[in-house]
Amino acid sequence: MTGQAAAPTHAIAADDFRQLAATGGDERSAAALRGSERSWRLTALRALVDAAARRADATGPLPGVDTAWRLLVRADRADPDTTEDVVAQPQVGIWVAHTLRRLTATGPGDSRVIGVGEDQAGDVPLWVDVGYLHTLAATTAVRAGLSFDLTVPARHGQVVLPTVAAVELAPQVDLVRVVAAAGTATVTAHGTAPIGPGDRRWHPPVRLVTTAGGIDLRVELLDRDSYRDLRGPTPPAPLSSDRVRRWRALTQQAWELLVRQQPQRARTIAAILRTIAPLPARERFRQLSASGAEAYGTVLLSDPDDATQLAMTLVHEIQHHKLGALTHLLTLVNDDPDRRFYAPWRDDPRPVAGLLQGVYAFAGITDFWRVHRRHAPAGQVGLADFEFALWRRQTRHAVRSLLGSDLLTGHGTRFVEILHDTVATFQAEPVPAGPQRKADRMAVDHRALWRAHNLRLDATARAELAAAWTDRRPVPAWLADARSDRPAALTRPDRPAALTRPDRAWFDARAVLTRHRLTDPAGFDRLANGPDAVTGLVTGATAADVALVGGDADRARAGYLRQLAADLAAGSTAAHSWVGLGLTWPDGSTHPAARALLRRPELVMETLRQTARGGTVIDVPDPVELAAWVGAGLPADAAQPADSAGWPALDRTRR
Repeated sequence: MTGQAAAPTHAIAADDFRQLAATGGDERSAAALRGSERSWRLTALRALVDAAARRADATGPLPGVDTAWRLLVRADRADPDTTEDVVAQPQVGIWVAHTLRRLTATGPGDSRVIGVGEDQAGDVPLWVDVGYLHTLAATTAVRAGLSFDLTVPARHGQVVLPTVAAVELAPQVDLVRVVAAAGTATVTAHGTAPIGPGDRRWHPPVRLVTTAGGIDLRVELLDRDSYRDLRGPTPPAPLSSDRVRRWRALTQQAWELLVRQQPQRARTIAAILRTIAPLPARERFRQLSASGAEAYGTVLLSDPDDATQLAMTLVHEIQHHKLGALTHLLTLVNDDPDRRFYAPWRDDPRPVAGLLQGVYAFAGITDFWRVHRRHAPAGQVGLADFEFALWRRQTRHAVRSLLGSDLLTGHGTRFVEILHDTVATFQAEPVPAGPQRKADRMAVDHRALWRAHNLRLDATARAELAAAWTDRRPVPAWLADARSDRPAALTRPDRPAALTRPDRAWFDARAVLTRHRLTDPAGFDRLANGPDAVTGLVTGATAADVALVGGDADRARAGYLRQLAADLAAGSTAAHSWVGLGLTWPDGSTHPAARALLRRPELVMETLRQTARGGTVIDVPDPVELAAWVGAGLPADAAQPADSAGWPALDRTRR
């Protein structure tokens, strides 16, 4: 901090690299990543201070940046460990990234940034963001026991001193004084009495401290800091006492599970995780979680369903943190902005860097379920088997796509080869036939929906396909062959808006229903007797989906055909019921309609779109006839498993 020491250099040892690539890591590798992230953070902080010093409007009514910086340096000299702790807080990284973007913006109005949930009618002055530096200086100085008097910004009706307290203020307050002596601080707004510890408006941090097997976990729940959300500045969302109690209980249970079943992963989590930013609970089995490279050590996380889900999610997100830190040291991919890939856990086409992040995270998830299914209570074994079978299949496919992408660097190739070998070891583990079959069907389901929504034909291919359908001639052979030497015929929409449809976000609807059936058979049976109620349980699911997941293929097919008739009458080209229809045929069916709907659904959907004009389907086809027409033109190997040879070329899309 003081600038007196030479800047450190960082490297990753070969053994640590191999451990990390195999989805693992230990205290030594975690320490190496933590050290490099410290330098990354300090470099970014210095860049922010320098950029602010060049802007006349950077601090507005606040003291200059140099005043805040001098106080931060004083605190560092008095108590360097405290300064390290404050500056290393994940929300500081989010703030630095957000504010640097504002400070370096060049376009008109580019620095007038609105955060998540903020008033879209007004601008947030630049000095409000820059002034978080003053807040950090005040925080470190308080904890270091210094005496000072510093003006800092208020935001969202509060001022937050990270790791010390959040102080509630009147909504209109935008400036406060922080005055401290001998480690005790007060916050004063103009014309009001000082607020200090013990005041009902002074809220200490919400900390979770738990231990199991001699391994401690210390985490702060961020519910008030404006920079806790990866997406941008966010108003406070104070946790109720009931939610805090639930978080404490679930964290204790999840930690005991992890330490008992996967102690080395638990040690790595304890070394990296510092904060969790809770979000409101979502539908069961649809928890939201996110991490960001600029916020090492935090997880944005909706309230978990249970302790097992929380444990799995911590494994998942720490994988992202490890890989993010490693990519600050080594370049693993050569990204191509025109190429996107199928990621079996996402609804959108992903760049190669995003695919790598997903593969690494889901390899960790697969390993979690591999171990957990040996320890799961009787009522959870079926779900654990299903999750393991599903994610080992999906991860194996994606890691093969990476190796065949020609976008990996030398380090990246070695990293993914080790990762591939780790994933390969999962394949030999037996899984009961029931969960395995369900996992295979849900993998096919997701991939078919992805293709139906995200793959488009170029103008030449569309014209040939439409003419063939009109004349009821076979699908052009070059287009039907998955190994065609004309992969450019498959494209993706140029505009992101073209990828958004009302049902697009629910590629997992049938998988979520499967999870409900596995964990609550009696509840699912009740649902099967009144399937229309499914819309209140699983968004995006239909009564036909309930029948399909429940094993009644005939009832499911009738339901999908009714829905397709309504969709066609309304001019809709939604894919959900088309793919569901394909799943009503038995596994391994050679029926051409099943082949088309599950392997090349984009050809069915593009044929359908060519018949639509002005929101009306002019040549209304019989769904089975249309699908069978496409399927009749596909080669026999189009019915092979989803990760067979030839498919990766069609899982890559170009603009």
